[in-house]
Amino acid sequence: SLYLTGIASMFCALSGRVYLALAFTVFLLPLRNVVEKLEDFPGGTQTIDLLIASMLIGWILSSQSKETVSKTVSYIATPAIIMCIYLVFSMLIGTHSLTGSFGIDPHDSRIQDWKNFTLLPVLYFITINNLPDKKWTHRIFWVMMASLVLVCYYTTDQVRSYTSLLSRAKISGTFQFLGPNEVAAFMNQTTIVLMGVFFCMKRSKEKIAILAMALVLVYCIIFMYSRGAYLGLCAGLIILFILKSPKMLIPVVIAGALWQVVLPPQVIERIQGTTNQYGELDESSELRIVMWERGMELFKGSPIWGIGYGAFRRMDFGTGLHDTHNIYVKILVEQGIIGFILFFVVIFSFIRQGWGLYQKGDDELSKGLGLGLAVSMITLMINNFFGDRWAYFELSSFTWIFAGLVTKLYEYRIDKPRETLMPRSAKPETVAARPAEVSDKSQVRKVRKSYYK
Repeated sequence: SLYLTGIASMFCALSGRVYLALAFTVFLLPLRNVVEKLEDFPGGTQTIDLLIASMLIGWILSSQSKETVSKTVSYIATPAIIMCIYLVFSMLIGTHSLTGSFGIDPHDSRIQDWKNFTLLPVLYFITINNLPDKKWTHRIFWVMMASLVLVCYYTTDQVRSYTSLLSRAKISGTFQFLGPNEVAAFMNQTTIVLMGVFFCMKRSKEKIAILAMALVLVYCIIFMYSRGAYLGLCAGLIILFILKSPKMLIPVVIAGALWQVVLPPQVIERIQGTTNQYGELDESSELRIVMWERGMELFKGSPIWGIGYGAFRRMDFGTGLHDTHNIYVKILVEQGIIGFILFFVVIFSFIRQGWGLYQKGDDELSKGLGLGLAVSMITLMINNFFGDRWAYFELSSFTWIFAGLVTKLYEYRIDKPRETLMPRSAKPETVAARPAEVSDKSQVRKVRKSYYK
């Protein structure tokens, strides 16, 4: 059924109804375990890529036939494009660092990594350019909620099966190739977006459903024992409480003071596991410090543009680790100061877009999505202190879709008058003259009638 629906979605996209294919694609984005079931069918291994390609083609073809011009205000578009272009340059630098030449091998896995990351901004541009109206923008949000139901179903089942700290490594949610830390990062960012919507909505069945989804996500986060996810979730919730419900800070303060009594024993053990009984860092934390030191040594050798995209993991430091487990160190090492600045420009453009909609949105869902996106970026920045929670396609796809919805809803904000769309073929001089410009009073009524018509 999914395979046939995917084929039908591709034809819809090619015929110009890109929004239908987008809805189906958005539903599948975090469900890697479901998408893998399509691999037995022809082209099934490239399901998401083919869907995105069909939407791109449909978008291009339909844009050529449109007779109207509409502008969407996006603070994210330009920084995202510049970042993707810079990564190509950085990949060439990485090839030189590894091989001494500037050529790129088509079989180089870094090309696949770049492609997967670039698909995220592509999804963003498809979203902001192909949703026909505000109603469809809301529908895409609820499609995401439907997808999260399956994410929670699979993840809660795993959480109940793997309850110990040792077995937590087997928890992959629906992502298959990612671990509990990455899944927890996806969930805490999504929880903050949902709580932003929750605080901005009035009492309704939809509000109750969103709260229920957020609570299930929090349950999964707690029992995936990710310390970084705990910190990111707490920071995001505290910001939301300060902005929307200061009285909620009281139970937060109480829970913080009594956390050793309130939290489950495994969670307490995980939090305290950063150091051993002598107050020293545990082996995992100590190795990460070593990798940061190695990375900063490489950064000092090439601080402007780094050693190149994807080059760090190809190097052997004798620690058994091939990643910095901190995206800020990773970007500094591989992309230099230029890439580091670009990263923060993109992050703050997300915050600016979300905060702008929160302040100027003309409905509850718009304001909530804007607030949720802005605050979730703070959570994302905290998550990235503990690893790369930005570049993985499955992990970040919803973040870029949320940003696309926020950008599209920003177009409908209440203080911006709708611009009359004029056919491209029309010329200003063909428009009837205003009644005030007519000197013959006998013709005023006729011209006025023609003008307003």
